[in-house]
Amino acid sequence: MPKVFILILHWQNYEITKNCLESFRKLDYPDYQIIVLDNNSTNDSAKKLEKEFLDVQFIFNKENKGYGAGMNPGIRHALENGAEYIFLLNNDVVVSQHDFLKRLISFAEKNKKAGILGPKLIFPNGDYQKSYNNFFLAMALEPLWPSKITKILTKLGFVKSKENKIFKVSWLNAVALLFKREVFEDIGLMDERFFLGAEDVDLSLRARRKGWETWYYPESELIHLSFISHQKNNIAYDKFYVESTVLFLHKHYVLPIALFLRFLMALGFLLRGIEWFLVSIFKKDKLQIAQDFFHMSKLIVTSSY
Repeated sequence: MPKVFILILHWQNYEITKNCLESFRKLDYPDYQIIVLDNNSTNDSAKKLEKEFLDVQFIFNKENKGYGAGMNPGIRHALENGAEYIFLLNNDVVVSQHDFLKRLISFAEKNKKAGILGPKLIFPNGDYQKSYNNFFLAMALEPLWPSKITKILTKLGFVKSKENKIFKVSWLNAVALLFKREVFEDIGLMDERFFLGAEDVDLSLRARRKGWETWYYPESELIHLSFISHQKNNIAYDKFYVESTVLFLHKHYVLPIALFLRFLMALGFLLRGIEWFLVSIFKKDKLQIAQDFFHMSKLIVTSSY
């Protein structure tokens, strides 16, 4: 089967990355190489992992310039060393299906235009975790139409769930993305201006403009612990998310449209902030949620690109 390089970005969290690497011991695939890219951790977590996982290659980045800049050295290394596929993976992912990679590769080999593929993601409790969207602006319009509304409508039967359907999508979450090497040869590496967030949307859009397709393939499945790497610093994550989203809009859309979409995003976060503020009148512990949404609304307006 084709040679696959699996790239995992690591920063600080020893236990999470160790859990991810240990889960790969059950992987049933004949030709793969795991590379852990340490994004300039300030502790000795990466060195400890290097001593424990002798079959894993490690690349030590001298600076932490974000997700894309952290992954690019691994992508270059994979391309230079004969990778036919490159699999980008969060460190908070756990292998739950021993043949998940075989399934993805088999589908990709049968579909020549399928340049980017993603498996079904589930939470540790088995609940489904949506990882795709059907249009590129979904990221920007999420504040006006929160995903929880779609979940409610799905449960009520007004929206049909696609969690087990194989289909072409606009973009997939960067939690777990399989690329054919030709995609990177066509579009170049990841845009390092995106520190954290929107890099997955950017990659899919650039690939689409070169004639590649992005596919959601739920017959392959992984467990995603979800936001473990940055959940302790939500304010910082919010800042990176907003800045990356603003950059994406101004990179791919003309100025009037980009500014209009920023207005809609700011309005959406403002309305959700008001919603949670009203809730906090009766439940004081919800006030912080309201403040976070107000903060996001302000960031959308003030962020540069």
